[in-house]
Amino acid sequence: MRERLRQIGSQERHTYRGTFVRCGYKCYGEHYHPTLLLKDIRDATHQIVTDHLWFNYTLGFLRLGELLKGDEVNFMSRVATYEKGLWMQRQQDVHLCRPTRVQRVVPNVERAILPVDNHPALIGYIMCANETFYKTNGRPFVSFYVQAFHQWQRQKLVGQV
Repeated sequence: MRERLRQIGSQERHTYRGTFVRCGYKCYGEHYHPTLLLKDIRDATHQIVTDHLWFNYTLGFLRLGELLKGDEVNFMSRVATYEKGLWMQRQQDVHLCRPTRVQRVVPNVERAILPVDNHPALIGYIMCANETFYKTNGRPFVSFYVQAFHQWQRQKLVGQV
């Protein structure tokens, strides 16, 4: 499915559009890193270059505020290779990296702000957004992060009064 990405190559940044599915996280030991899933990634000619990609939840995406399933976003990115799979079965694949100029396709939509500068609260937001899925599938749902998110929400409300 990512053959079109391979053909584009990594020499230049290009514009892409994807549809938001959900946020998530990846774990490195005890460290959680926020991610988000986009599907049906298209290039400037509207051709699908891949059916889905996970991205780091970078500041560009965070500044859009809360993304809802089905939101479309435009961004610029470069194709890069990476190693995937278990250590004995490593394979090389391609993805889009370091997205910039991230914009919601439908601009000026009021959305809840996210904890941009509070990593534990952001992980807590992600855990709360996916609570049923994580608990059903035995994924970590850590009270420290959830409490950090709820505390951030309370502080945000106090600041608005």
